[in-house]
Amino acid sequence: MKQKNPLYLVKGKTVHPTKSLWEYVVIKFNLRPILNILNQIFQFILEQVKDYPSFVTAKNFVDQFINRLHQLKERFS
Repeated sequence: MKQKNPLYLVKGKTVHPTKSLWEYVVIKFNLRPILNILNQIFQFILEQVKDYPSFVTAKNFVDQFINRLHQLKERFS
């Protein structure tokens, strides 16, 4: 099925079709390395969860991170 309004990102002479706005932003601002690092950090933290207190600590960390992202989003909206 063909997409009605695909997004295209032009870098130099290369045109990259993107499937979503998120993919467009990741490619446009070269965020893939940062996202990979964040993914590894979250995986490491979740691997450390062995009991309820460590779960609460991990949850609080993730909640703080998400809250900071929301603050950043609102700042630029």
